[in-house]
Amino acid sequence: MAENIFINDDRVREDAGRLEGAAAYLKSTPLSPQDQRTTLPANSAGRISYEEAQKNLACLGTVLDREAENIRELHMAFVEFDEMLGRLSRGGGADDKR
Repeated sequence: MAENIFINDDRVREDAGRLEGAAAYLKSTPLSPQDQRTTLPANSAGRISYEEAQKNLACLGTVLDREAENIRELHMAFVEFDEMLGRLSRGGGADDKR
């Protein structure tokens, strides 16, 4: 059974790297100081909405970084599990490193 499973290590690394690459673009960008000054309620509401959107964008970037790490950890766990099943199918124990 284990000999039929192919783990594409390069693809896993590539996919995790793409998530990190996307996350790098999702950083909060503050308004310039001149955009902070306004007397119009609509401008003030727009500024507040912009700041909230920037916080959400930064949060999404953090989540994508975490997901990239989860992909790597899941990959390593699967590799270990696959190797253990291979040892078991050859008659070795789970801790046998043959």
